Amino acid sequence: MATGGDASDQQRFALIYQSNYAPIHAYVARRLRDRGLADDVTADVFTVAWRRLDDIPSPIGGWLFGVARNVVMATNRATVPDPLEIIEEALAAREADPSARAIDRAELKRVAEALTTLSESDQELLLLMAWEGLPLAQLAEALECSVAAAGVRLHRARQRLRRAVARASASRGGSTSAPSQGSGTAPGSGPGPGRERSTTGRGTLPGARRERGGRP
Repeated sequence: MATGGDASDQQRFALIYQSNYAPIHAYVARRLRDRGLADDVTADVFTVAWRRLDDIPSPIGGWLFGVARNVVMATNRATVPDPLEIIEEALAAREADPSARAIDRAELKRVAEALTTLSESDQELLLLMAWEGLPLAQLAEALECSVAAAGVRLHRARQRLRRAVARASASRGGSTSAPSQGSGTAPGSGPGPGRERSTTGRGTLPGARRERGGRP
């Protein structure tokens, strides 16, 4: 626990806050769907970070997302973001950018609809990777597990998503194949191990910005 509160501690915390406030607030807001509550909960997350300043790894990686998950869950108001809403937000951002490449809106919606059929734990795992932009090593930090365990969980979640997309396509008589593990449009096909998060915090969903971590 940080107890001294000296100038170096304050400077380090200020850098952590400035670099991470926006992605953490966005994550909390998507989980709570209440802007006012999201502001308060995000403040709580950084209060925990200040109190546990000596525990924060460098680089911070996914540690702060793990804290955010626990603080969000403690509110008893947490929800898994609606993938359809996320896709709509991503598409709106993409279409507002004149330099953006063309995307298959129908295919993205099929993936989002398939995602809603998965368990909440699979949905959150895939969205942490694809939407929040956490590479595998940081995902493991957020989930408080080994990189190997996180990789296994992610692989299985991706397989279930591919099967869900394939079932949905088959039921509609469509020819669209299930997203491959390397697909750029499927949630969960984010950066591989060892890659840094993008500066925007965005994962692999076109136009996107986006089990337990450190306990408060």
